[in-house]
Amino acid sequence: MNPNENTHDPLVDRALVGFDLAAEHHLANCQPCQEERERVENALRLFSAANREYASRPESFWEQQALRISAASNERARKSRVAMTLTPGLAVLLLVGAALLSRVPNSAPAVAINPSAATTVKPDPLSDHELLLEVERAVQSDTPLSLEPAMLMVEENDSSLPLSSSNARKELHTHEN
Repeated sequence: MNPNENTHDPLVDRALVGFDLAAEHHLANCQPCQEERERVENALRLFSAANREYASRPESFWEQQALRISAASNERARKSRVAMTLTPGLAVLLLVGAALLSRVPNSAPAVAINPSAATTVKPDPLSDHELLLEVERAVQSDTPLSLEPAMLMVEENDSSLPLSSSNARKELHTHEN
């Protein structure tokens, strides 16, 4: 049992809730319990008086409160309808924008960072024929995909040598084994 617990509280509660002969006898002979009972009864009286006062407000108060509640409910419903109407439209607009942006060609010339220079830097594209040759070499290559960067480095370094690229690939394969 908690030493701070008041053993009189249950008796006061039982006396307030209903008629209990033992609790009433204790209350008649215990001054602290009588004071506690009076304090609780006074608090209950004040609480009931305040509730009666709130309930006896004029009819105009209740009508105004009902109008405020109705207006707030209508405003919330209106905002919800607007959101439900705009959300699909916004989603469609975003999808159309994304589709349009994906169609923009990536071959647009790059603009120099320095705006005072106002020059454009064009990439050095391979001719169609050179591009087709590179694709054909890549497809017919026996070099594993993971070694392609190394093969490119070998080709760049040995470009001054009279070896053809197929001979360089063969040399690379012989060094691997």
